Amino acid sequence: MNPPPFMITLKQQQNIQAKLEEKQARKLQTRNIIEVPTNSDKKSTDNKPSQLSPVVHSKLEIPHRKITNDQMVSGNHAIPIHYPAGVPKQFVINQGHFGAIEPQRVSGNRPRIFANPASANPPTADLVASTNTGQNVSAQHANDNVGERQVYSPTGLYESFKRNEDDLEDFESLEDYEPAEKRQSAFDRLGPVAQAKKPKLTINLSLSKDQSVREVVETEPVPIYEDERILNSTDETVAKHRDAWPWKNHVVTKKTVTLRPSKTVMMMEQEKMEEIYDKDTAFVMITVTGYPPTWKKEDLLDLMLENLSGKSFVPCFIDFTPKECRFFVLRVRSALLAIHWMGFVMRKDDVELVLSISTTTISSNRLNFIPRMVLKRRLAMNYDGETKLDLSNFTLEYDVSHFIYFPLKRVSNQDELVRIQSDIYWEYLTELNLSHNNITSLEGFKLEETTPKLKTLDLSYNRIQNIKPLMQCRKLTLKKLFLEGNPLCTDYTDPDRYVKVMRTLYPTLRELDGVPIVLKGEVPPYLKNYCPEGAKAVVEKFLEVYFPLLEQPPDDRDYMFSLYAEKAVMTITYRNRIRYEHKYKDAWNVLMKGRVLLEGKGGEVCGGEAIVKLLGRWPSLQHDPSTFTVDVMLHSESSTIVRVTGLLKLTAESLAEDETFLAFTRTFHLHTKNGCEYKIYNDMLYWDEPTPEYSKKAFRTVSIPTKNVLDIKFEKTPDVDTQKRLLQVFMKLTEQEKSTSERFLEANDWHMKLALESFVKHIKFDRVY
Repeated sequence: MNPPPFMITLKQQQNIQAKLEEKQARKLQTRNIIEVPTNSDKKSTDNKPSQLSPVVHSKLEIPHRKITNDQMVSGNHAIPIHYPAGVPKQFVINQGHFGAIEPQRVSGNRPRIFANPASANPPTADLVASTNTGQNVSAQHANDNVGERQVYSPTGLYESFKRNEDDLEDFESLEDYEPAEKRQSAFDRLGPVAQAKKPKLTINLSLSKDQSVREVVETEPVPIYEDERILNSTDETVAKHRDAWPWKNHVVTKKTVTLRPSKTVMMMEQEKMEEIYDKDTAFVMITVTGYPPTWKKEDLLDLMLENLSGKSFVPCFIDFTPKECRFFVLRVRSALLAIHWMGFVMRKDDVELVLSISTTTISSNRLNFIPRMVLKRRLAMNYDGETKLDLSNFTLEYDVSHFIYFPLKRVSNQDELVRIQSDIYWEYLTELNLSHNNITSLEGFKLEETTPKLKTLDLSYNRIQNIKPLMQCRKLTLKKLFLEGNPLCTDYTDPDRYVKVMRTLYPTLRELDGVPIVLKGEVPPYLKNYCPEGAKAVVEKFLEVYFPLLEQPPDDRDYMFSLYAEKAVMTITYRNRIRYEHKYKDAWNVLMKGRVLLEGKGGEVCGGEAIVKLLGRWPSLQHDPSTFTVDVMLHSESSTIVRVTGLLKLTAESLAEDETFLAFTRTFHLHTKNGCEYKIYNDMLYWDEPTPEYSKKAFRTVSIPTKNVLDIKFEKTPDVDTQKRLLQVFMKLTEQEKSTSERFLEANDWHMKLALESFVKHIKFDRVY
């Protein structure tokens, strides 16, 4: 006799299911447990029927009884289902059976059972399975959400029951309750198969104001031999070799080696290729792929040179496209073997370059191109033949870099360039231009040994980060240094600090980035015929007084004593040739107390009295004002430095004697304490041999002297104001008291020149009282 039908609630079902899962997890086996009600359960059910019994029994009639998601029908009994441990419940309940798992089959007319309870429709008879077949019944989710992706969870169904457990109190029977929508199956959660992305095209928008429609044009790389910049280039290297561009035609290769799956095969290929690399007559082609399309050829070649550090490697005839780069190399055996050892792969960050090496039939004679000979020729092009070498932007121009790429930022390239046998005398260079080369180090040049006489070094617009590269050549006696455009310059916000650091490295530095460095006490550079407006009156008055007085007879030069300060200093320098040639024998007196140029022998004359005494021993002389050049080197309220250059002649005592011409340069330091009277504190004199050109033109121009202010003669006694002014001038020139100065002026009818001459004569005989 079959047991009577019974019904369990949802909570009881969950409790039973939890216990069965715990038990089954420990056994790790797949079993189906049938729950049979006991007599006590039956008795309690008969004695205490629940309030839902009438409703339940009226609704559940075999074969149309309500089957929950976790039950299956076996005869008249509702049997709980236990699913295999470790298998998602939501995945298993959608299968037709527990044997061979078949893909889920969804019927188009099956209703949704995991809808919101508030809007759920009553379950239909389609959810009831036949008891004769014993087929497992499962709830099917809606077909509408197949395209939506959901987070995978193996306990999705259990969470839906737990989440809606509190909602049971709002329903009178289980038929009125429908749990919340559960998650989709594993198949549906994957969503539709993603389509492969199409590669993006590089396009240019050809915009013209005359066109009403914008035209989209797909660009293609222009071959180098058709590039206008190459065709119009005037560079010697480009013009000579562009007609022989090898990529115009197909390049025949003999053997190609590249990345292989087997290392053994790669080692065997390397042994065979080593014999070919020993032959220096044929070019070797290198092909590179795997770089981003945004890269330029310089980015690619710099990465390769960085991986081949220390190896000689000069790419030639570079054919670069966004997908592939090809170029030739010649006589670079060590670099090619290094590529073999790297496995034909070079990496930087997330970029991986794949290389292949191919031997060709193209020889150096066919292209008439040997890289080192080309470099030698380019060095000669930038050399002036004496002391200057310009290596700015070396092989980095757009046109030249396609034919040969030899960046000087690579230390090994610097060393190789210096060792190339060329016509450059590195040891005699005084000016070297290395600007615009992306240089970060000067280690390869070894400038202290290679260019010991270097005076001007241009390193502008490179990538020097700090003073470390400059320390490598700090023993050079540089006069000019250019560092503009380097990151180093941005580290110094204070210009004075920048100059101080550079002068600490190079104490002889006189110009930095084109700006002269004026040192304290240093004489500024000479400029021909330069005189500021403020110094014009002082300089003109000095020239009108000093040189005419010096042309006086030797016995009358004592009055020049008033022009020199008490502690004045005079130095005399001359060319060695003047002292020993016979034609300058009359000039030996003007060379007294002098020193020979570059030898430093001799001393100086100190004191105004000693200077005037020396000038009195000079022979009679005459200056040619038409040859004078005057340069005011410094002018301030208290000091003026003036440099005078010209010719003079030593006058002969008779017509039978020849006159001697001398060139001179005199630098005077004039100083005033009261702003009115100037004294000579320093007098630097240099004697030299005049050029033939100036000697022929000398004393051929007649100059009319202007009226001497000191030689003004009054027809009658001047007025009181004029007398006071003349008296003040006389007192300042002679440093005498008012009464003594007034007596000399009155005795000479207020004639200043005569009064001064009378005063000088009285001083000689010590008659001033």
